[in-house]
Amino acid sequence: MTNAGQKHLSASLYTVLFVAFIDNLGLGLIYPLFSAMLFDHSLNLVPLGTTAEIRGIWLGVLIALMPLAQFFCAPLWGSLSDSQGRKQPLFLSVGVALLGYLIALGGVAWLNIWCLLLSRLVIGAAAGNMSIVQAAIADLSRQEDKTKNFGLYSMALGGGFTLGPFFGGLLSALGYHAPFVFAFFLTLLNLIFVAKFFSETHQMVPCQRKLRLGAGLNHLKKAFHLYGLRTILICSFLHNFGWSYFFEFTPVYLIARFQFSPMGLGFFYGAAGCFYAISTGLLIRPFSKRLQPEVLFFGGNSLAAFAILLMPFLPTSQWIWPWMFVICYFVAFVTPSLTALVSSSVDAENQGEALGILSSINAAALVFSPLLSGSFVGAYPALPMKLGGMAMLAASGLILVSFRNKTYSINFKRQAAKTQRDAGWTPPPL
Repeated sequence: MTNAGQKHLSASLYTVLFVAFIDNLGLGLIYPLFSAMLFDHSLNLVPLGTTAEIRGIWLGVLIALMPLAQFFCAPLWGSLSDSQGRKQPLFLSVGVALLGYLIALGGVAWLNIWCLLLSRLVIGAAAGNMSIVQAAIADLSRQEDKTKNFGLYSMALGGGFTLGPFFGGLLSALGYHAPFVFAFFLTLLNLIFVAKFFSETHQMVPCQRKLRLGAGLNHLKKAFHLYGLRTILICSFLHNFGWSYFFEFTPVYLIARFQFSPMGLGFFYGAAGCFYAISTGLLIRPFSKRLQPEVLFFGGNSLAAFAILLMPFLPTSQWIWPWMFVICYFVAFVTPSLTALVSSSVDAENQGEALGILSSINAAALVFSPLLSGSFVGAYPALPMKLGGMAMLAASGLILVSFRNKTYSINFKRQAAKTQRDAGWTPPPL
């Protein structure tokens, strides 16, 4: 490959990584922001007499709406990028995110919670472009580089989540509008980068694909009938449900046992995100180059699960920080290995659709975790560690059973090709 061609590949790779970074920054931006706005009784975002319980329900809905919209839209963006190429849908999705932040600014200016709810739906719909980002990374990666490049993708997600809550809390001192102004201009910069630096990575195959809002559910149903993908997707859901439940609700335990202050919780989130980003981008590379993705998933997920289950036995709060580093280091192996497994299981023409399905599964876990389980944490503060660790152990056990006796490396592609052909997907050459 010429130096010019290599530069185009690098520019495209770093552009989509920046898209992932900004999407996750938008996800984390609201954690310290919406809670402060809803429980600020002088703000009148909701009627003055609204109880704390109802305010908490509003907060849960605001948090859940973004991954809910992402759940439905990720397969749509993925399928569109398979048929229309990566660049045009990626540019359009970033433009949609820009519109979402404008709506959020209107919601803050007018103190209108319905505008804020709409903004989370629009921004979540745009964040479904993670399927395009993942497909573009797969396009740009040789087989031996996939786990490494998807590790950089996870690093971008971790970095965005680290800085999102930090900037959300810091800039809110200038007014609740300031974090959204900041996100708007970053997204605008993102749009310029996609237009200028991202080169098309996918050779389109002419096809007619009907895009429907319910396609996400249809794609999930289809995927669960595909050998190999079904197992990977269940493992992905279990891991993300366990990890998100642990990560979202562990602060309740830290407050109850170690009397963490809001500032201490901010440092907890920031340190965890930093540990995760460094691990995915740098520290896991010696292993990702030498071990198969299924081995990396099993080892990282099971060791992280055991570390989470042991967390309630830490004697003092000083142990939290090195222990979180250990947990985040092991978790860093999971997302790149899962993404590489899904990407390797389908051909080039269906990367966007398959990775869109994976994004929907991950988004579904983020939706179900706060909506179905949050009410139990107040009575059982240690539940996030127990339930989160057990869900992750279940994912490890499932993948171990599925790939025992090394049947994955010998038979997986052959069986996946047959079932994909039956389901209407063209399999790659064996």
